[in-house]
Amino acid sequence: MTYPSFRVVSGTAVVKEKLTELYGARRRGDGDGFASGFAEDGIFHILGDTRLLPETGPRHGRRDIAQVIRQCYRQYEYVDALIIDVIVDINFAAVRRQLTLRSRETGAVGDFDTMDFIRLRNGEIAELTQFMDTASLAIMSGRV
Repeated sequence: MTYPSFRVVSGTAVVKEKLTELYGARRRGDGDGFASGFAEDGIFHILGDTRLLPETGPRHGRRDIAQVIRQCYRQYEYVDALIIDVIVDINFAAVRRQLTLRSRETGAVGDFDTMDFIRLRNGEIAELTQFMDTASLAIMSGRV
C-alpha cells in the first residue's frame, strides 16, 4: 500500500524552512534569491553608520535588497555561517546567527554575532532589521 507524502504547507514550520533557504541564498551572495522572500515593498535594514559601512541603512523593495546583498558579498567572504536560533510566530520571527567573515579588501577575518528581527506579512518578509557589530566590521575592512 502506498501512502501519500506528508508535507507541511503552512504555519511556523514552513516559515522556518523558508527562512533557512533565504539565509542560504544570502550566504551564497544570491541577492535575487534572498530578496525573493520579501514582499514587493519589503524593507531590509542593517543598523549602523553609513559613513563607516555603506551597506548599512534601510533598503526598500526587492531590487534594492538584492543589490545590497550582492554588494556585501563582494566585500565579505562568508568563511562560516551558523544559524543558532530561529524563533517563529506567524507574523514575526527572530534569527540569531554567528558569522565568520573575511574582508575581501584586507584579508582580515572576524567573528560576529547577529540578530535579525523579522516582521512577516502573508508569508513574506515585510521588514527585516539586522543588528550586528558594524563598527568592528568597518575596522576589519580597513575603513576605520
